[in-house]
Amino acid sequence: MNCSTLYPDVEVLLSQTLDMGPEVQTAGGGNRLTELAGIDTMAKTTSSLFQIPEKRPGPCGSSVTAFCDVPNSDDSSHRHVRRVHHENTYHLEPPVKFRLDLVQPILDRVLAANLHDRKYDPLECSVLAKSLAQDIRVKVKELGFKRYKIVSHVTIGEKKEQTVRMGSRFLWDTERDNYASASFENIHLFATATVFGIYFE
Repeated sequence: MNCSTLYPDVEVLLSQTLDMGPEVQTAGGGNRLTELAGIDTMAKTTSSLFQIPEKRPGPCGSSVTAFCDVPNSDDSSHRHVRRVHHENTYHLEPPVKFRLDLVQPILDRVLAANLHDRKYDPLECSVLAKSLAQDIRVKVKELGFKRYKIVSHVTIGEKKEQTVRMGSRFLWDTERDNYASASFENIHLFATATVFGIYFE
């Protein structure tokens, strides 16, 4: 297959260029003869999907991870913390089990002290529920239940003559794990607090 088959006008342009001499320049500054010869070479070149190029492109670009807060080089708070590996103690039982008689009064005191005359507000109560859950978790941890994970949950809702039923499901060790729950209500709102003590072997 020649150039004139694919490009009918190439042969005419090529003959005109040869008549005008070798110094014919294109508008972009290139030689017209060179461009036409390139077209002819490109037309004769066959391509294949399975043809492997002689020169493969090298790696280009890089992977960039963006951080919302880039730490300073002299900031020691962002340095990598070396993990400490403890040896196995081979203790299968907790030294002190999760005691409901000690946890239950904490729930009653925290709810009564913070909600006895409070009115319900959606925004304030959402923040207050998180604060009470954190306060309860800290106070229960101070009781010293070693090797226990303490999970605290507080719910606050508005009273509008409705019935509310709350429940929880869990899969745990009935001999070592336990929970305590308390509720509080006034004329404006109701609240429930639950603390789970889960033994961590």
